[in-house]
Amino acid sequence: MLFNPSDIGIQEMGLTEAIVFAIRQCPINMQPHLFNNIVIIGGSSKFQNFKERIIRDVRSCAPDEFTVNVYRPEDPVVEAWKGGQLLAGWSEYPNIRVTKAEYEEHGANISSKKLNDSIIIGNT
Repeated sequence: MLFNPSDIGIQEMGLTEAIVFAIRQCPINMQPHLFNNIVIIGGSSKFQNFKERIIRDVRSCAPDEFTVNVYRPEDPVVEAWKGGQLLAGWSEYPNIRVTKAEYEEHGANISSKKLNDSIIIGNT
């Protein structure tokens, strides 16, 4: 189901397609770095041969000249929480967080706008 959701009637991208699609949405000069630094987290990443399957499938979709590396942290189940913890401790977090009221007033694009504004202002 994770790799071929259409096998059970779900018309969505599989995991490999989603990874490759996300990378290809980024600037071309960043793509080699992204293919070389794929991180898998969550309980499903602990399935036997999961990492190897991701490597094999992504490698078959990536340009030949790009290196494909997939990393799985020692405890992938808690990595999303650790990332959230780091984000919450970031000095810019108060400037990028979105309240329910802001989301309801401005819609989903408010998250990207606040993050982009914070990065641009932080680099000037």
